[in-house]
Amino acid sequence: MSIRNLSHEEISSLFPIRNFSDNSKSQLQTSIKTELIPAGTVLFSAGSDNDCHTFLLEGKLKLKLGRDNERVIEGGQIEARFPIDHNSPHKVTATALSSLIVFSAKNSLIDNLMNEQQVSSHDSGMDIIEAGEDNLLYNQLYFEVTQEMQADKLLLPSIPETAVKVRSAISDPHITSEKIANITQQDPAITAQLIKVANSPLFRGREKIEALPLAITRLGLQAVSNLITSFTMRMVFNAKTSEIKGLISILWLHSRDVAGICAVIAKKLKGFNPDKAMLVGLVHDIGAIPILTHADKHPNLTENIQAVKDTLEKLTPLIGKMVLDKWNFTDDFTDAAINANHWQRKTDQPANYTDLVIIAQLLSYRNTPLQSKYPEPSSVPAYERLSKLLRDQNDSLDVIENSQEELNNIKQLFN
Repeated sequence: MSIRNLSHEEISSLFPIRNFSDNSKSQLQTSIKTELIPAGTVLFSAGSDNDCHTFLLEGKLKLKLGRDNERVIEGGQIEARFPIDHNSPHKVTATALSSLIVFSAKNSLIDNLMNEQQVSSHDSGMDIIEAGEDNLLYNQLYFEVTQEMQADKLLLPSIPETAVKVRSAISDPHITSEKIANITQQDPAITAQLIKVANSPLFRGREKIEALPLAITRLGLQAVSNLITSFTMRMVFNAKTSEIKGLISILWLHSRDVAGICAVIAKKLKGFNPDKAMLVGLVHDIGAIPILTHADKHPNLTENIQAVKDTLEKLTPLIGKMVLDKWNFTDDFTDAAINANHWQRKTDQPANYTDLVIIAQLLSYRNTPLQSKYPEPSSVPAYERLSKLLRDQNDSLDVIENSQEELNNIKQLFN
């Protein structure tokens, strides 16, 4: 039973309609009406065909997937801004828990209006879908994260406490190695890692070091700060749900591998610090953490893992800058977070840590199933820029082939 027309405000809050032109919205608004659905009605069953976009405006609706998996959505909630189970055939059974007000539009109508003008400007600015990004039109995770970004409510990770204490102490111009050692020794694991690094090929001196103060003296205070931040960063990479745990594990292993490659290459270059390079590599994808944390708290958002991956690809660089700005990291870190995947990045400036992360990432895919998806490292502009800074021009950036033992030693530091 038709009961009322849709308001412009209502229709402009719904996905993918919010991205339509004003003319398309008006056309849709005049061609459909809302319906009143009595409590207890089954709107559709799992396995049934779906030729409509159906939206819940008012009331409570139960969605059941299989025997034990069910959830309730309510009109006005963020989830209700998306079509109810936009799958064909339907994956869930939808039952009205109360009287509902819904509206449906044929898929053909939505597709036609979408083709007329897929993207229109929106006053929020943040969540505009660009041409060729149709995969984001129904992406609830993308929408929720961008909304939280706009409202300054997105939960950003904090630097682990030990790293905060050390970074704060090192900012004191009168700080001594002994005082830093006193702070660091409160964490035996980090103490052991620093001594191990001080004796590693990256920093090795003539004599083996077994005491932390001597290790700190050899490494230098800034290097100690960078290394401790790196070693504690694993704490940030955590999740509860199995789906997100899997993605975070992949993210951590990639970040760890890139960090190691960055450190080993940096040792070969003029003007680069291995400890800083390691940390830049480790946090280049840190923007993925708030996205995965949000998805981890809302299990329904992880049902479509591809939607999670699409959101990560779109928002990780932008959120990465937000996180690193919060942590007061320098421009070298934020620039790498923003441009780490710009393989063909061109610049008139000398090579920097962004170039290092680009090459390290491409090298990390060497001899893996992902290798064919990415450019050959030597084919991108960053490779030539970095090669000019090699201390030995007969040396190579290809550390995967000639520095495997050193890379394995660095990996072990993060285990």
